Amino acid sequence: MIPAALPPSTSGWSPHVHRHTLRVPGISGSGCCPTGTSLFGAHWVEGAIVVAMCRRCQTHKESCLRRNSLSDWPTSVSGYAVRPIIAKLPHEIGSVAALVVDEEAECVDEDIPEWVPAEWLSPVMGDSGVSDVYGAIGVWPAAFVAAEVVLQKAPKGKPFSCLELGCGAGFPSLVAGRLGAERVYALDSEQLTLDLLQAAFERQGTCGRLVPLLGDASKLPQDLLASVSLIIVSDLLYSVELGKSLGWCLGRWVIDEGRQLVLTDGGRSGRPAFLEAFREASSSDACFEDVPVPDWAPQKGDFFDGTSTQTVGLLRY
Repeated sequence: MIPAALPPSTSGWSPHVHRHTLRVPGISGSGCCPTGTSLFGAHWVEGAIVVAMCRRCQTHKESCLRRNSLSDWPTSVSGYAVRPIIAKLPHEIGSVAALVVDEEAECVDEDIPEWVPAEWLSPVMGDSGVSDVYGAIGVWPAAFVAAEVVLQKAPKGKPFSCLELGCGAGFPSLVAGRLGAERVYALDSEQLTLDLLQAAFERQGTCGRLVPLLGDASKLPQDLLASVSLIIVSDLLYSVELGKSLGWCLGRWVIDEGRQLVLTDGGRSGRPAFLEAFREASSSDACFEDVPVPDWAPQKGDFFDGTSTQTVGLLRY
């Protein structure tokens, strides 16, 4: 049933409703209720279609086109000035944006390498209270690759929960939330990055719940692993020890049917150790395949060497 609030068909629009998704040709964006409950109304706001969904999904109400407005984004999080990094995905969910720290370059600690682009410079890089700053200053190319794979692998038409390890700014988590994940667990060792992700998650009208977790990716509770059907890891294999630990843990986890692992790596030192442990734990011939960074990715620079990244390793198993 097409809600009465829509313009009549004589106006040239041709509304369609299918599986709780309302689309109007010529209008950018769509509204849907990923929980599978009834869609019960819609109205128009400034040329954008705004969908009134089940009460559980009311947070989605005004996110169709307004999510792209920079003026509506927070200007500070946890005492830092922030800016959104917006990616226009070739998917019905449209644009997704992560929040990163954005401060004046002249305020930065003098020890910052010369190759670091000006837009990444901020006082957080000299903040002694933040030991790992790289998740707060931008989105890694591997995260964009992971997000594109999540678009393909996320369960369609049914509820799911996911976990992102070493989430940083959490771009893949934001994509999962927009795809309808009921719960998105995001784990990182820095509170600042979790705060940035929380602020971005709330702004984008996702229907599910974000559960930020401050902790160590090498020490994952079994009950947490058992509660999710999708795990996302992007550019986390920084050390041999961490790579080996994650290889054993995730190799055992993927054995159960219905579980999906999306893991990308930019060629970090822990990759060989991860791969060896993962193969043994999962009894698979797992390997990394070089895949291109999506054309829609707004950033392709590597934070460690300043070069433009064209491909990223994607785990195949």
